[in-house]
Amino acid sequence: MSLFADYQPKDQVTAPLDVANGLTIREAETRDFSRLALIAAEREETTPDVQLKLFEKQLLHQETGQSMILVAEVLGEIGGFGKCAYCKPPAGAPANAAPEGWYLTGVIVAPKFRRRRIGHQLTQARLQWLARRTSKAYYFASAQNRVTIELHRQLGFVEVTRDFSFPNVTFTGGVGILFEMDLRLLRTEDRP
Repeated sequence: MSLFADYQPKDQVTAPLDVANGLTIREAETRDFSRLALIAAEREETTPDVQLKLFEKQLLHQETGQSMILVAEVLGEIGGFGKCAYCKPPAGAPANAAPEGWYLTGVIVAPKFRRRRIGHQLTQARLQWLARRTSKAYYFASAQNRVTIELHRQLGFVEVTRDFSFPNVTFTGGVGILFEMDLRLLRTEDRP
């Protein structure tokens, strides 16, 4: 599987999924982790066991209110997930460390559910969740990941810098972009 979805400037959405045709977005539960690990392992080219351990670790942070995993479920089948977490630069971080705050930390949609607006809806749901906790959200991406850059641009994210560091993160192609969004700009009807 390709690391990034193919960029198509005119989004070719086929049969978008929403509540009317069976899409539910909810908080992840432990029972979801084996399926989430399969989706993540395929995307990250690792094993489900490796990914399962990462989800279990994130659950501990979720229980302390420092992270969240949302699941997109389509008529009982998990179609993807999105994560967010509170991040703080470690002691001794370089001057260009990414700022402390809430970050969207990834969205993965299973191949059979791509181009159906699940990634968009998972991102909106995470932003709504974050808007109840903070006034600003961040995310970063490889400069080569045009699909995610365009998705987040449409939702109101703006580029902050390409000169930043984040612990244990490297970028495909070597260039990453840090983005931010003022969550107070969410339309009233988009807020929870």
